Amino acid sequence: MVKLNVDPNTLTRPDRYKLMCALVIPRPIALVTTLSKDGIVNTAPYSFFNVFSDKPSIVALGVNARPDGGLKDTAANINYRKEFVVHMVTFDIAEKMNISCVNFPPEISEIDEAGFTLRDSHILDTPSINESLVALECKLHSITKLGEDRNLTLGEVVNISTNTDVLDIEKNYVNINNYRPIARLFGNMYAQLSDFFELERLNYEQWMEDKKDK
Repeated sequence: MVKLNVDPNTLTRPDRYKLMCALVIPRPIALVTTLSKDGIVNTAPYSFFNVFSDKPSIVALGVNARPDGGLKDTAANINYRKEFVVHMVTFDIAEKMNISCVNFPPEISEIDEAGFTLRDSHILDTPSINESLVALECKLHSITKLGEDRNLTLGEVVNISTNTDVLDIEKNYVNINNYRPIARLFGNMYAQLSDFFELERLNYEQWMEDKKDK
């Protein structure tokens, strides 16, 4: 085995993207719905995505531009409506999520082409996807430009929609066996969550006690 060091700035853009996506895994998938000026519901998946704060409750999306430099439908709609809905992707809707990756023109809704159905969101005007087990309704917090063609879009979660199979509201407990979101790897690869294990987080006193016992 030989240690390697790679300066990402020496790589071509496609190679840099490929390497970063292959190494930083697994990544959760945000299936995002937005509403256009004309009332068309757009949906698209993003794996440059995660949660970054609990108070306020903030999620982040890395949204890139079109090849011609213009705004993608998601970005254009968020700029206009100042809101979006993030849906977590489970195995049951993986194939429909993949269809929503197709670069349909703005006047065609990926919802119809993928076979999703919609329901009213609890707070937002932007509809939610009925087939998703978890929907995070987000108000736009801020947009930060990253480089020439990618934005970091932050959304404040104002409502969480799920069901009692996933969430025990009294215990504030998520049943991972009923939830099981899938993860993005790289290329055409995805992963299901399995083989769960626990590691107890220790405070300093516990760590010292364990160390003494060993």
